This record gives sequence, C-alpha cells and structure tokens, in this order.
Amino acid sequence: MRRFLRSFLRVLVIVLAVPVLAYGVLAAVVGRDNVWATVFGPGNRAPVDFATLQPADTPNRYLVCPPAQCARADAESPVYPVPADRLRAAWAEVIAKHGVRLLSSGEEQIEAEVRTPWLRFPDLVTVRIVPLGADRSTAKIYSRSLYGRSDLGVNAARVKAWMAEVEAGLRSVS
Repeated sequence: MRRFLRSFLRVLVIVLAVPVLAYGVLAAVVGRDNVWATVFGPGNRAPVDFATLQPADTPNRYLVCPPAQCARADAESPVYPVPADRLRAAWAEVIAKHGVRLLSSGEEQIEAEVRTPWLRFPDLVTVRIVPLGADRSTAKIYSRSLYGRSDLGVNAARVKAWMAEVEAGLRSVS
C-alpha cells in the first residue's frame, strides 16, 4: 500500500508540475498578459453593441440592463437620480480605482479589460450609460470572460460590487 501511495504521489506531482512549468516558461517568453491569447487566440474583443447583443448561453458572463432592453439579462439595472454625465463619471471613477485597463472610453460607453491576479485570465467589461431625462439615468453593464465556460461567479460578483461602489459614490457626492 505504501509503495502504491508513493507512486501515486510521484505521478500527481508530475501531472501538476508540467502545466505550472509550461505556464511559467510561456509567461517568461510572451509575458503574463499574453499567455492565454497565445494558447487560445485573441478572442472576441469587439466593442459591444447592446442593440444587437446576444449574450453567450454560458455561465461565464453577467448582464445587467433596464427592463426589456437586453436579451437574457441577469438583473435589472437601477435608475439613478443623476444626469447621464454624472453617472458616467461615477462609473469611470470606480473602474479607474480598480486599476482596470481601458480599451475605449466614449461619452456613452466604456470598454475595459480586467485580469485575474494570478493567472491573468482576461475578462471584458462594458458599461453603457443610458440617459432617461435631465436628471435621471441608468446603465447597461456586460461583464464576460474572454476564455472558458465558467468563471465561478466572478463576473456577477464584480458587477454587483462595482454597482454598489457607484451607488455609494453618488450618495457621498449628493
């Protein structure tokens, strides 16, 4: 039994060490942020068009929209008692606070890339500000993993946390 256990542990160490070493070598050659694009290709980094968005039917995404404005939304976005430009500034502040790489930032829409701390998996986050009049606005938010099928709830947790930060920031300014 002891011999079997030693052999099993030796095989387990080898099985675990090979991918770790391969990742380390690849990261040293192409850089940590380029490992997954080298392995899986660049992925779809096109800006999101919420008018035609058909979210993937996978659990590695989270979509928040006003009622009846997006297909398969996971949650309804709140209406904020502030003008659109103020809501956009609040979102830009939260995104900047988290050290996120901006891919594009326009008057109505922000496209950003977030990386996981250890393995540097890229997630994309899009925030589109929707004016609802002079002193009201809302947002469409779509966070999704660029690779893989599951994200262990990371995209949903991120969007919920950032929405709470936006709301807290708007309350503190009022």
